[in-house]
Amino acid sequence: MRVLFTVSDWRGHYYCMVPLGWALQAAGHEVRVACPPSQAESVSRTGLVAAPVLECVDMTTMGRMFRYLETMSGQRPGLPLHPYTGRPVRSLDEFDVAAEAPRFQEQAHQAIRRSYDGAVSFAKSWRPDLVVHDLTAPEGALAAQLTGCPSVYYPPGMHGIAETEPGVDLGDGDPSGSFPRYGRPRWNTSHVDYIIDTSPDSAMPPMRSALRLPVRYIPYNGPAVLPEWLTRERDRPRAAVLVSESIAAEAADIPPLRTAITALLSQGAEVVLTTTPAQAEALRLPEEVRVLHSFPLRLLLEASDALVHHGSANALMTAASSGTPQLALAYTDEGMAVSRRMAATGAAIALSALRSDPADVAAAAERLLSPSGPRQAAAELREVIRAQPTPAQLVAPLERLARTGRLTAADLPCYR
Repeated sequence: MRVLFTVSDWRGHYYCMVPLGWALQAAGHEVRVACPPSQAESVSRTGLVAAPVLECVDMTTMGRMFRYLETMSGQRPGLPLHPYTGRPVRSLDEFDVAAEAPRFQEQAHQAIRRSYDGAVSFAKSWRPDLVVHDLTAPEGALAAQLTGCPSVYYPPGMHGIAETEPGVDLGDGDPSGSFPRYGRPRWNTSHVDYIIDTSPDSAMPPMRSALRLPVRYIPYNGPAVLPEWLTRERDRPRAAVLVSESIAAEAADIPPLRTAITALLSQGAEVVLTTTPAQAEALRLPEEVRVLHSFPLRLLLEASDALVHHGSANALMTAASSGTPQLALAYTDEGMAVSRRMAATGAAIALSALRSDPADVAAAAERLLSPSGPRQAAAELREVIRAQPTPAQLVAPLERLARTGRLTAADLPCYR
């Protein structure tokens, strides 16, 4: 069987797919990962084969543009970063977002159209039997339609079909009109027939009519060399802190994060931060904080007692799979929505990084290390996740889908 993955320019959207790629290859199948050239090295380092045939939108500039517009409309406090330079602005008048946003949008649509063309051309040449696409790479859905094979949607957990909460449906719509260009109806996630979902049952997103294919979340956050100090026995609690590249690119400073770190240090915890070198400098951290540069979260959590992060699905699911109590200081509407879903399990605390009172942030950070905090719920959730079918077990139903073009709920239980 030939399986084509299509992935975006955002590693956090496709890292969850990597263990499935390994399982498919181990079962003897061929896997190709259609990606933008900027992701070819990252994909190749996973052990999967990259096909850099897609074209990417500048996700960093796009994110900064959105934040600027949100600030202009009063939805976001403070001052944003300049969308093009990434430097803090002193006044909103420094950048004419009303003039620049439409120009950027048209450039983005042109890039998206070329990306669809690249996906279709590659699929017609390679002839996959199945296509799996990530949260923001629906090029795969069109490629599957035009080559006559099924497609499967694989978001990073707690993202569903036709979401109604603000900011959550990142893959919704076909703004470039690429499906109609190829004679197909305009697409959005409500057209998804099959979704691979790592969400725990207690944090399940809306699925509508799509057939849910549950799978265990196996964390992959990139390769690493394990530092020796991380393997030593600890004489005090260790709290991990994560600031991803996406947030680092959109915020020069995150005061609630410093508040949480200060609270954890006051409890006698060792604090270890993983982020980019530039962001570590911008955060103006206390000297006691140990900094790792873009270190894989899954490995850090193996030797940690709590996690504070920015509210991404990958961070939420990585902590949940390791049984680590977590505080999500969500920076976006999407982050707030998925963080609330995880908080409903009792294994996490969800707060807005933009609107929460510092006293509430400090109290939440202290709760992470408390026996009355989310520790027990986090341990229970870890066992729920471990009971889910593995990616290796998911291979058989995917083989059936590729062979017959159809799966029903009766074909699943649960991957036997």
